[in-house]
Amino acid sequence: MSDVTITYKGASIATMDATGSKTLQTAGTYCEGDIGVEYVKPGGGGPVSVPAKEVNFRDYDGTVVYSYTPVEFAALSAMPDNPDHSHDEIPLTSQGWNWSFADAQAYVAKYGRLEVGQMYATADGKTHVLIHLAQGRTSPILGCCPNGTVDVDWGDGTAHDTLTGTSVTSVMWTPTHNYAAPGDYDIKLTCTGSMGFYGSSSSNEYSGLLRYGVNADSRNSVYQNTLQSVYCANDITSIGQYAFNNCRSLSSIAIPNSATSIGQYAFQTCYSLSSIAIPNGVTSIGQYTFYNCRSLSSIAIPDSVTSIGDTAFFNCNGLSCITIPDGVTSIGQNALGNCYSMSSIAIPNSVTSIGFSAFSNSSLSSIVIPNGVTRIEQLTFQNCYGLAELHFKPTTPPTVPNSNAFSGVPTDCIIYVPTGSLAAYKAATNYPSRSTYTYIEE
Repeated sequence: MSDVTITYKGASIATMDATGSKTLQTAGTYCEGDIGVEYVKPGGGGPVSVPAKEVNFRDYDGTVVYSYTPVEFAALSAMPDNPDHSHDEIPLTSQGWNWSFADAQAYVAKYGRLEVGQMYATADGKTHVLIHLAQGRTSPILGCCPNGTVDVDWGDGTAHDTLTGTSVTSVMWTPTHNYAAPGDYDIKLTCTGSMGFYGSSSSNEYSGLLRYGVNADSRNSVYQNTLQSVYCANDITSIGQYAFNNCRSLSSIAIPNSATSIGQYAFQTCYSLSSIAIPNGVTSIGQYTFYNCRSLSSIAIPDSVTSIGDTAFFNCNGLSCITIPDGVTSIGQNALGNCYSMSSIAIPNSVTSIGFSAFSNSSLSSIVIPNGVTRIEQLTFQNCYGLAELHFKPTTPPTVPNSNAFSGVPTDCIIYVPTGSLAAYKAATNYPSRSTYTYIEE
């Protein structure tokens, strides 16, 4: 590890060597427990991760660039500075955090935790699609959805192609491009107008960005797997349904604030995607959007989101932290099912419905059921073997239509209910057995 520079409020205050020793560069007292500290790689390359606390400010790739306890965050007077990616291989321009300062402080005051993401657009105004082509598979086509024209620079010095269209949801295709050799390439898309990405659910089609051919073909899968990273320009307004479906090697993507929608199945089976920051104009996370994103360990959801669809994060085995904004009113069935690393989650009071098997097979240790919930569907907490505390806030017990809603919850889990509601919960149907589980008023 080379030396890194420690900055505070944009000014260099110290360096850190490979042993972790610091050399103070600026007079003054600085404490990492009291301030958000950003470790900046010399020569660019973006910030180095700092240890996570309860309130984390993450880069587009999941790097924690600032972290606070709730008390530390409450003491701030403004959001921390934007990370600097102006010297990266693909320079990025910061667009700000995907929560407002007032909303972030209000949320942390209520729930004691938050995940915030930084938004970016490319500095050169081009969308960069980084790919790796294997031997024998060097002749892809490219598809995107222009409302205007898109110049396609294939990144190998050959003639460009041009795509013209009238909709950010209708895919236009280039002719087959023949690369001279396998290897790494940076495809640059320059749009006049606006642009979206869109895919298909048909067998062997899926992602609309890079394929072998327009129609269903097993070789499409090979080219989908060539995608490594995507850095979007500010002309991207839509990440449509199936846009990056089955792009198993896609490890990072920077989506700009200009994107106001992310469609269903958009990142399904993106096995390598480790983190994502969602723009603050997006209002819903559709069904299966991140299904089977097994490497997804963090996601920064903005407070503009009001619904989380069925199976949205199902099989996100590595997802350990997620923020559900106060405006969310529904969590779909299987939404967080099989999230084995999810140990705790705050459900805001705005939520009124929790779908079938929403948290099944999660590693939750505690959960709070907010006041607005009136019904808990079957298998909601099935096989939540680590659940130690279940807190109910509604004074009237939510309806539980099936006894399997709590199947597999360990018998030492304590059920907390509102003061004065103990008798109602003990009389309610399909709740954990009163003779086996402990019920406590709080």
